[in-house]
Amino acid sequence: MVTDASALTGENLYRDPYPVYARLRKEQPVAFFEGTKEYFITRYDDCVTVGTKDEIFGPSASTDRPEARVMGMPNVLTISGEEHKCLREGIDSNLTQERVRSYVENLTRPVVRRYITAIRSHGEANLTADLFEPISVRCIGDVIGLTETSNENLVEWFHAMALGLQNVANDQTVWDRLDAAIKDIDAQLGALYDAALSKPNNTLMSHVMYGGVPEGKVRSLEEILPTMKVIILGGLQEPGHAAANACAGLLSSPEQARTMAEAPVKHAMRAFDEGLRWIAPIGVTPRVATKDFEIAGTTIPAGASVAIVMGSANRDDKRFESPDIFDMFRKKKPHLTFGFRPHFCSGHFLSRAMGEIALEEVFTQLTSLRLDPRKEIKAKGWRFRGVSDLPAKWDA
Repeated sequence: MVTDASALTGENLYRDPYPVYARLRKEQPVAFFEGTKEYFITRYDDCVTVGTKDEIFGPSASTDRPEARVMGMPNVLTISGEEHKCLREGIDSNLTQERVRSYVENLTRPVVRRYITAIRSHGEANLTADLFEPISVRCIGDVIGLTETSNENLVEWFHAMALGLQNVANDQTVWDRLDAAIKDIDAQLGALYDAALSKPNNTLMSHVMYGGVPEGKVRSLEEILPTMKVIILGGLQEPGHAAANACAGLLSSPEQARTMAEAPVKHAMRAFDEGLRWIAPIGVTPRVATKDFEIAGTTIPAGASVAIVMGSANRDDKRFESPDIFDMFRKKKPHLTFGFRPHFCSGHFLSRAMGEIALEEVFTQLTSLRLDPRKEIKAKGWRFRGVSDLPAKWDA
């Protein structure tokens, strides 16, 4: 049976959302998606309009949204005003550009080199599963304070949570997997909380507990668990998937791959940022309309859930030339991957710095890095999207 790959369905979005987004931008730039009961905003300029009108489109605190089921409420994405500002003080204190520069080398480069060393003699690997994901979860896990938690454990957490967010079909096996992960997360974060309660430390967990609250006060575990799950879901996977996406783009263009290999330090950040635009690891950010608002010929009613689809905006041909093509040398323009203030991604400095280091090392140490012609690149997801299979070969 022939199906329409550009139709707005959960299956099409999960498999490959870009034909769907292209059709929506052209035919219905503001479209109601029954699967998640929200309005999709798909054009770049419209996404900017919605994302910057805080007085009309505020954070969504609806318990009907998948985020509530997966992370819990309230969390840093669902609150605003002074409460949000104070919470962000704790989250952001060790994630400023200056702070990241002070520790990112020691945090990241040894881990990258360790994982490259483990696979170098093999001459081939799935670079996502064997390299970029492990690097990401190990480094971000250590920042959070989960130094004793295995990579396999951390990877299972974000896969279970990401599948839960995209469970449009309401598959019970997905919910069961999510519930098992949440139970484990709560137990391990509870242990971290108790440790930092007796003695504050430099983990992100401790910063969230004590940051932005009066001297001598501390946030309760129940208060911060939903926000920590937001950080776990976005933080553990985003740097790794962004690096894998960029690497997939480079290797799919032999000329760009050669240029990268000739001068990795010079081109790594440019390539990583283009990967962020080309495949946004976090493709959607939710909002709720506080009043009726007309945009692109459609009236969004007060109280309606809205999805700012950054993954679509970043491929809007009115904004980016040949947007479906990975081109690290394209004219630089801001993309929307990290969202909008005041909810702009806290970890953007750390993610970029980690991604730059990972790509530098990979193209420096894996000689003649290229795609494995026997196997297929595979990507999946739409709320969270990444290249899951990146089969590569090199001269061992």
